[in-house]
Amino acid sequence: MFNDPNELDPIAFWVLLLLSGGQQFSFHDLVKTMDRSKESVWEALQTLQSNKYAKNENSKFMIDFSGVEYLNKRGILANEAEEIPTSKDFKKKVKPPFFSNWTEMFIWLTLPAMLFLIAAVATFILTFGYNYVSVEKRVYQTAIWVAWLILSAIYVKLSYHHVIENERIVVFQSGEAISKKGPGHFLLLPLIQHPKKVDLRERPLEIKKEPCLTRDKMLITAGFYMSWQIDDPIPSLTKVSSVDDSVSTLSAAVLRSTIAEYNMDDAIERQRALNTLIRARIEHKVADWGVQINNTEIRELQPSDSMMKQLENRRRANLESESERARSKAKVKSLQQFLTIGAGMAQNPIAFNLKYLDTLEKIGEGASTKYIIPMEFFNLLRDWLQTQGGQGGNTPQNGNNPPEQLPPGGPQQ
Repeated sequence: MFNDPNELDPIAFWVLLLLSGGQQFSFHDLVKTMDRSKESVWEALQTLQSNKYAKNENSKFMIDFSGVEYLNKRGILANEAEEIPTSKDFKKKVKPPFFSNWTEMFIWLTLPAMLFLIAAVATFILTFGYNYVSVEKRVYQTAIWVAWLILSAIYVKLSYHHVIENERIVVFQSGEAISKKGPGHFLLLPLIQHPKKVDLRERPLEIKKEPCLTRDKMLITAGFYMSWQIDDPIPSLTKVSSVDDSVSTLSAAVLRSTIAEYNMDDAIERQRALNTLIRARIEHKVADWGVQINNTEIRELQPSDSMMKQLENRRRANLESESERARSKAKVKSLQQFLTIGAGMAQNPIAFNLKYLDTLEKIGEGASTKYIIPMEFFNLLRDWLQTQGGQGGNTPQNGNNPPEQLPPGGPQQ
């Protein structure tokens, strides 16, 4: 038990920082993101839960109130924990129709009221001091009130705005964003308050083939998908000029920079941890733009065509070298077996003769015509010639091929 917050170990402090970003992590996501052993991460989570720095809801870990206070005491910015609603939050507030509050309604009614007073004063002046009002003056009075009605209708038309459920309007006054409204029907001050509509629906972003350079200088193409939506419309209009282009450019930049921290093999094998890290970095930046990330997914990580050829050549060379080593080992083993068999046959002449006869039989099995003369024929011929030479001294000798130069016929007896 860590009763003193200063005794929080580095791994537990790291986990608490990850949870402070507002994202909910599972146990396996934390292990892959931190690149630590399961035992150390689990011990850190147990420490945080025992001190009520973190809580577990549906197998998802998130920061708790005590964890927020711990980080705030250390001067570290962390997202505020969700506040528990009180009874006053459920009290119904009476609001005027078409307006957010009574003050806005009174301000909006100022101009029609002023026009109404002007029309009333004008009609009173036309008939003041007359006992009999002529038809011409009646026409003037009617024209004044008709003009007031027309101006009031134009004023209402310019003030009226209808916002559907998936949209919000940001109200600018004197160049400053003062409020956001929607959904529903609203009346704004024309020519003074300028509305800008913002679409809150989820938007897909797909990066099909983004060239990325890994840490070991390998060029790979990455496919990335992300879905996002605007959570706060005011910063989406005031912080960036075009939120769509900014999110797209940022996602591609984060994808390249994150992959550059990994070797090619690690990036391909650990795509889930890589995806979590990319999402955390994108969320950290787009939160200032009022953007919420719903889903991220790395669809493919594939080396380029030239890199694939190099890898294929390298693989083929490795296979050839392995097969060459296997053939060399087989030859060495065969030679050793041959020498072993030869040594055994030298000690056993009968086995040598049987092998010799078996070899002659295999040679004669071929389809071509062969004349096989065994070595024993030359031995018999030599013995016969020697016998004839011993019996008669005048036996003619062939100078070109004397009997003594005949090839030997096997081992000498």
